Amino acid sequence: MQLKRLWDTLSFFDVLPFSRCLQSFFNNERKQTSRYVSTMNLILLCHDHTPLAQETLTYLQKQNLPLRILTTSPNSITSTPTTEIINFNPAQDTLSSSLLERVSDIICLNGENVEQLVNLIQKNLNPSEILLSTFNSQNQYQAYLWGAVDDVVMGGVSSSNLILGQDKAIFTGNVSTNNNGGFVSVRSKNFTPPLDLSPYDGIRLRIQGDGQRYKFITRCEGKWDGISYCYSFDTIANVWMTINIPFVDLIPVFRAKTVRDADKFDRNQLYSLQLMLSKFEYDGGYNPTFRSGLFKLEIESIKAYGRANSPRLILLGSEKDQVNTSLLKVYGKNIEEINF
Repeated sequence: MQLKRLWDTLSFFDVLPFSRCLQSFFNNERKQTSRYVSTMNLILLCHDHTPLAQETLTYLQKQNLPLRILTTSPNSITSTPTTEIINFNPAQDTLSSSLLERVSDIICLNGENVEQLVNLIQKNLNPSEILLSTFNSQNQYQAYLWGAVDDVVMGGVSSSNLILGQDKAIFTGNVSTNNNGGFVSVRSKNFTPPLDLSPYDGIRLRIQGDGQRYKFITRCEGKWDGISYCYSFDTIANVWMTINIPFVDLIPVFRAKTVRDADKFDRNQLYSLQLMLSKFEYDGGYNPTFRSGLFKLEIESIKAYGRANSPRLILLGSEKDQVNTSLLKVYGKNIEEINF
């Protein structure tokens, strides 16, 4: 049983070359998720099938820019490796917060879906934020991206998983100190290419915990077992909290030991995200709030913060009297108009 869990963990994260060969033959998951663009600074284009919309799309695709297209007719749009196409029926569907993941610019034509988008942005983001991960059962990309990394990799018996709910994820399971274990975690696969967060100051978590101290972990190299950058944070049981993690406060760590001569975290290349509950802090110290048994950490979102005027909302072909003045009050200088 433990060997199977170890194999499942290593194969999920492509640590074993042999497992990658097997997956290429027997697993269609990669093909199913290839429509997702795993990069930063996506442009969200609300495509209304007018000549202006098509001209805009053609121009952006020629520039090889990463795009997310919101459309009512997905079959009419030419797909490219850097284009993600989302089918949206205004009469039946509502806009999901996952639409904003890693989006730095939003282009609307003639006010198409502007009010819905501004309401979505106002609900999920401040003007200085970009959404990296949002969690709900319809967001299949997050289900593909995250997997458990527990102490089974070192002979332990703890177990955890990430359950996607309606508007949050639940990191939960059972942590045990048997067999010299004592940690559970969920980790993302490496972003390809890595995320460039150089314009931002840090990571912002929206979480609700169980009173224990958890760790946020990230990496600026693609190694499975290289240096990680860690930040410990306390939770208050059953209270939603916003946790700000400045990049300058991340601690370089290798296997729970601090690496004092390591470079500062390179925000130009963020490879992965991880959340952990461990009985250890750093350098042999213990987590003061750790307890064995069941645990639960709820996660609503993971964002980067600290960049002014992000994301931008660009209105193409609109006249000023078409833009509701209340939208300008809500979204302020982040709205730009380009008239034709």
